[in-house]
Amino acid sequence: MGGGTEERVYTVSEVTAQVKAVLESSLPLFWVEGEISNFKHASSGHMYFTLKDDASTLGCVMFRHQNTRLGFRPKDGDKILVWGRVKVYEKAGRYQLYVERMKPSGLGALAAAFEALKKRLSAEGLFAEEAKKELPASPATVAVITSPTGAAVRDVIRVVGRRSPATRIVVIPTAVQGAGAVPGIVAAIELLDEWGEADVAIVGRGGGSLEDLWAFNEEAVARAIFGARTPIVSAVGHEVDYTIADFVADARAATPSHAAERVVPDRTEVARAVRSLDARRVAAMRSNLRRHTDRLTRSSGAYAFRRPRELAENLAQRVDDLSRRVTGTVKVRLSTETARLERFASELELANPSHILARGFAAVSSLPGLTPVRSLGDVAEGGGIRVTLTDGSFDGTVTSISPGSRRKK
Repeated sequence: MGGGTEERVYTVSEVTAQVKAVLESSLPLFWVEGEISNFKHASSGHMYFTLKDDASTLGCVMFRHQNTRLGFRPKDGDKILVWGRVKVYEKAGRYQLYVERMKPSGLGALAAAFEALKKRLSAEGLFAEEAKKELPASPATVAVITSPTGAAVRDVIRVVGRRSPATRIVVIPTAVQGAGAVPGIVAAIELLDEWGEADVAIVGRGGGSLEDLWAFNEEAVARAIFGARTPIVSAVGHEVDYTIADFVADARAATPSHAAERVVPDRTEVARAVRSLDARRVAAMRSNLRRHTDRLTRSSGAYAFRRPRELAENLAQRVDDLSRRVTGTVKVRLSTETARLERFASELELANPSHILARGFAAVSSLPGLTPVRSLGDVAEGGGIRVTLTDGSFDGTVTSISPGSRRKK
């Protein structure tokens, strides 16, 4: 310190914070290529490794939530491409690369990663035929998930417009190669289902190198296609190109143009089919007409048509015979039932209470409820009674009760 001024003294943390601010603000996300060494997969699920080339090394970390869907298992000696951002680990005072994406570098490594992911997803059932959704026969709306400026979208629009002009085409734009392709494709598929108005979707792009098409070999894209509610046709590259997306999708098309041909019917083919159905309908009607004409001709030569008067007379005679038999049966039954009714009427007449009263008997009921008196227990001294005779009734009061002797059985 001199001249009456004091030089500022920084703490270690302050220096590290300054370096962190300068470094992290000046370096965006970028790709780095190198060879893995000192690889460790911690029990926490995080991956720690060093990326090196002939002259330098770079410490790297890839956290569990970003490495769980890697299509291969990294190991020492692998040459890889990583996508990430440099940050400062303040506690140790060192910078390192925080990796968000990783893929093998070189065609051989990419092919190995492709086969490894294909085998794993197949074992999980993502390629199973029974899991695939049926494509609609005549969709009203077709969604296209691809680059809005690529040849693929123009091919789809051209083919659909020619084959089915009434079909609506909705483009959900996304990057199909490069760093933002995978999250972009996944987000577009999620938006497709959230929108919910497309009957079918085409997901893909035009041709390119294996690296250009690699986004469609990523596990995140495969699982997004598999989990989609909307039927999806994969159309990636050319006819010879196969991607993981092709195996997971509900249908695979060799090219975007072929995908458009698969999802919408050709109006000329539909018109031809309608004409064919109409011709078959007319032929069926003519066949039915000939069959019924033949039946009518055969029937006209039958006995009933040759001797109608004789047949009518025979039928009339059968009706008369049946009528006589029915009439006789009814008369016998009526006589029997009449006798039964007369017997019942006689028995009811004998049981008529008025006849019993006419022989000198009376019916006694207690007052005020007119409950029939059947024994001495039904009356009490001082209680009112009504006595009914054959020609009327009178009321009275019980003045005394005299029990009698009951005849023993």
